[in-house]
Amino acid sequence: MPTEIYLVKVGMTMHEGTVEEWYVADGERVEAGAMLYRLETEKVNLDVDAEASGIVRHLAAEGDTLEPGDVVGFIYADGETIPDVLPRPKPKRDIAVVGEEPASPRPVQAKPAASGARVAASPAARRLARERGVSLEGVAGSGPGGRIVEGDVPAAPPAPEPPKRIAASPAARKLAAELNVDLATVDGSGPRGRITREDVQAAAEAPAPAQPSAGTATRMSAMRRTIAERMHSSLRDTAQLTIDMEVDVTDLVKLRGNLIDEWAEDGVRVTYTDLVIVAAARALIRHPKMNACLSDDAITSYDYAHVGVAVALDEGLIVPVIRDAHEKPLREVARESADLASRARAGSLGLGDLTGGTFTVTSLGMFGVDTFTPILNPPQAGILGVGRIYDGVKWHDGTPVRTPMLRLSLTWDHRVLDGAPAAEFLAAVREYLEQPYRLLV
Repeated sequence: MPTEIYLVKVGMTMHEGTVEEWYVADGERVEAGAMLYRLETEKVNLDVDAEASGIVRHLAAEGDTLEPGDVVGFIYADGETIPDVLPRPKPKRDIAVVGEEPASPRPVQAKPAASGARVAASPAARRLARERGVSLEGVAGSGPGGRIVEGDVPAAPPAPEPPKRIAASPAARKLAAELNVDLATVDGSGPRGRITREDVQAAAEAPAPAQPSAGTATRMSAMRRTIAERMHSSLRDTAQLTIDMEVDVTDLVKLRGNLIDEWAEDGVRVTYTDLVIVAAARALIRHPKMNACLSDDAITSYDYAHVGVAVALDEGLIVPVIRDAHEKPLREVARESADLASRARAGSLGLGDLTGGTFTVTSLGMFGVDTFTPILNPPQAGILGVGRIYDGVKWHDGTPVRTPMLRLSLTWDHRVLDGAPAAEFLAAVREYLEQPYRLLV
């Protein structure tokens, strides 16, 4: 019997995933442990390894979206008869969840794998190692049974930088070899600029670049589709209101400038968003009605502040979470938020980085935006928008004085709390930002 290839389940909340790319072409051989296909989900992407060696047959095509446990292909052992028409077995709905590194308060360092032996590593660790150009051989893993997890990768020794990989489907690579077409000269029309078989055929028939069409339709990615669905349901299913408040950031600007100089040697550069995150986290503990979520008919308030920070990517918005932001020093929050943003843009966030938030902070100030209406990230009760710093005016003894000002925009769910406690929370955030020394103690 062939080994079935399943659409793996990443996290308990995953409902569907897309076979973004097959790394092994239909009919080619794969070795156990080698990368088999790339899975695209609403939160993270994941490289799936082969569980056995043999000939790979695709049941699902690239771009197909299925449910976890659906069979996407088979691996036929050497000598096993491969039918012309592939069977379509029943899905396996009790498939195990992957992609979440198990929590371990005291990681146990295992011995590094011997040279040439299969390295036991999580998909997230393999992806991060590939992106950073490091070898996993000789790395001691802290996961179960000595498995290398994502956190072990940064300490790995650097490996020779591989040649830049051209994104192209297996069928496109095969046709390019037959037609003697250099893939480096081909513009891809697939998702994220991936080269398709049709692109290669067009390049072979018409070497001159084609004129761009008036409009191009592209398939929505799983992330973009999920964002569209969640934003629509957020506006449809919640009672959202937004209030604005001006903040005098005279002292905040001075403090940030001093901290940038003081922490420069350590590579820590605090941003205004970092300062707002700490201010919001501390205000959330003082105003637990805002630090809450609504589930069915119950409102749950939290005694900790896990603050999500919106990061803009080409594919859409992603919100990694700074846990216990109310307890962490500003310096640590600045370092952690920079690391999360960097890993978000590199596509190396784990599922644990994206879950558990109790409140969200999002900023458009860097784009020159004064104020906007952020949309709630359900089931959270609030989200805080940060605008740009602009020249405002304050009156001192009848004289106008130019003053740096910042506008905060708070959207909250009126089903969870009313306007008065929402305004009190926003005023508390303003209080911290206008007396920013309090963020350092």
